[in-house]
Amino acid sequence: MDQRPLKTLAWMMVGLIQAGGISLTAWAPYGMSGAQYAQSTVRRFRRWLDNDTIDVLSLYGPCMPHALAEWGEQALSVAWDTSRLWNPYCLIRLSVLYRGRAVPRVWCVLHHGSAQVAVGADRDLLDRAALLLPRSCKVIFLAERGVADTERRAHLPRLGWPGRRRITSRFWLYRPGCRRCQVERLAVARGHACFWHRVCIPAQRYGPGHLAVARPWQGQEGWYGLRDEPTDEQPFKE
Repeated sequence: MDQRPLKTLAWMMVGLIQAGGISLTAWAPYGMSGAQYAQSTVRRFRRWLDNDTIDVLSLYGPCMPHALAEWGEQALSVAWDTSRLWNPYCLIRLSVLYRGRAVPRVWCVLHHGSAQVAVGADRDLLDRAALLLPRSCKVIFLAERGVADTERRAHLPRLGWPGRRRITSRFWLYRPGCRRCQVERLAVARGHACFWHRVCIPAQRYGPGHLAVARPWQGQEGWYGLRDEPTDEQPFKE
């Protein structure tokens, strides 16, 4: 019933649009109030965001289906990311990629001291995300190094999501007709990229997958990507 929080929200949105970013300090010049100092306006915005009566999921949830309703049949990239928070917690987040931004779709926080998360802990999150994404478009799953394990890769085809992942240089694999080896052992000259199709991972020989390896002209670390579809230079751009 109090109109003051509503006015604060309106000026926050004006600041967001005008500043083109999410910095509260950048919003302050666009907020009209009786405050004499910018810090006072920033504190006003921060108090609004810290209001415990705001149910983020109930407000945010319905916005995304409307935003994605007109996506059509073009491919939709979703990125899987884990971050550690103050050591005892791990944030798991699945985001839609749009114009260089990661827009969170589903997320959860676990009492877990590592960014490496067991498959059972995140499978429910993947299933929830699948229900909230448009069914008419092709979903491409992008992930970092910790999400190349066999069990998780087996779950993605059930959702109809082809995967593209970074892997480490010590990742073990089998190439057709060859003994198993680590990807860092593959001979790739600097400034070049090579591709191996229908490789199997790991000791269980799960597959097939498609491997892309590149070594930049400068720097020590190579680029290693694993896809569920035949691959080319595109994984390095992604």
